[in-house]
Amino acid sequence: MAFNIGGWLAGLGGILVAVGGVLGWGLFPSMIEDEITKNVVLSNDSTSYKLWKQLPQPIEFKVYIWEVENPDEVQSNGAKPKMKETGPYTYLLNRTKENIKFSEDGNFVEFQQRTFYEFSPNRSGPSLSEDDDVTVLNSAMMGLFLASDILNDESGLIAMGTAYSSLFDDYTSVFTKIKVRDLLFDGLMIRCKEKYEDVYWYGVCNALANNYKIGLLTPFIRYDEKNDNYFYSFLNHKNGKTDGHFKVMTGKSDVSKLGQIVEWEHNSTLQFWYGDECNTIRGSDATIFPPFLDEKSKIYVHSTDLCKSLYMTYEKEINHTGVDGYRYVVDPVQLGNVSSMPENYCYCPSFGACLKEGVLDLTSCYKAPVIFSMPHFYGAPHYEQMVENLKPNKEEHQMYLDVETKSGVPLRASRRAQFNLMIKSIRGAAVTKNLPQVVLPLFWADEYFELDEETADSLKGLVVSKLSFVDTVRWVLIGVGCVLFLIGAFLHSKRRISHKKPKEQTELESMS
Repeated sequence: MAFNIGGWLAGLGGILVAVGGVLGWGLFPSMIEDEITKNVVLSNDSTSYKLWKQLPQPIEFKVYIWEVENPDEVQSNGAKPKMKETGPYTYLLNRTKENIKFSEDGNFVEFQQRTFYEFSPNRSGPSLSEDDDVTVLNSAMMGLFLASDILNDESGLIAMGTAYSSLFDDYTSVFTKIKVRDLLFDGLMIRCKEKYEDVYWYGVCNALANNYKIGLLTPFIRYDEKNDNYFYSFLNHKNGKTDGHFKVMTGKSDVSKLGQIVEWEHNSTLQFWYGDECNTIRGSDATIFPPFLDEKSKIYVHSTDLCKSLYMTYEKEINHTGVDGYRYVVDPVQLGNVSSMPENYCYCPSFGACLKEGVLDLTSCYKAPVIFSMPHFYGAPHYEQMVENLKPNKEEHQMYLDVETKSGVPLRASRRAQFNLMIKSIRGAAVTKNLPQVVLPLFWADEYFELDEETADSLKGLVVSKLSFVDTVRWVLIGVGCVLFLIGAFLHSKRRISHKKPKEQTELESMS
């Protein structure tokens, strides 16, 4: 019996196709997933630990200050504020985790995270300096007025209505000229050192001192022992400080829960809001994410700056320095009011009505009447129309995260937030008499991270090159198998035809 090379080749081709399928879609991916899991789970010797503990390069923290171009008209005539965006004033933000402690079973890790800001003239806007003077709302003055107004504190309103002229150097207007360094870090002085013979001044300063002693003073106001005075600034409370005590999952028992916060400040829930749904902590601290993400993944991030968790959903495919990934974005619909999102009821302040679409009242979180929104009131059209010269757009003002989906490693991220304060006429405060009721933007910040090329190359070695190898092996095996199968099938068919013809010829001869 002659050797059937066609059948042999077709069989070999079929085996190669099957092997390519099993290896390419089964064994190899499973092996790579096991290796990725081993490397991303947090432990003292895992690949991800060093990156998680401290990023390889600083984050760019860009601050855009909202100046008021027509302060006199707003102050005297209640005119619509004309805003001017000044910036970016760029700081290099370094975060490092400290007091790291793993649980005995390796399923949890506790830590604190300390943040430092360093001004970078080269990365800031042209000719911008921390010594620049900017004309802005006196947030310290307006904030103290609002604090008493919100609580309907009649004695507090009377005290502030009289004492403000002694508390502030520039007291003839709710707007002031201040250096950027003082606005952001060093602070605007609230004069409580001098001993004025004024019972109302004493009452305000005594309230500040008491709140400071019992930890109820807003973080924007600090007491300086050297100067024996109080100073108001936007970011000093974060510089060189930690943002709380965290306990998170390492991913050892379930890699899909890698980085998930289980406790913050030794509590499993927040204590700021007015319902369980709003006080629930979801997601990570944005320094680590679980692997094996896809287009249906909903990524939660908890922000201590916003005192809440936000989620991100898939938008599109991206590529960063040769590494493919997905972009996930924060939809401002999450800041919907109770009519569009009833579950947001618990963010409504207990002391007043709910705000409209696109903003969040942070008073209960900051102990100060601060309002959060996306930059330029993106997603908050009602508030955008209260002032002039804002130009909200998705590309520049929406939060996003670019991530390598197999490992969960962030490739790029932009966390954008705007902080605002309401201005309005406050009873008993003559300096506010003619103010319009407006939610006024103070500043917005873009916290931007981009994975450097060296770390991206390491990521390619961990994930991308291995996946490329699997793809190559899979398709080479399948391709060669298909070719061999077709050649074998052709030869086998030809052989059968050639064998069939002599047989038919013999039958014809026998019949004749």
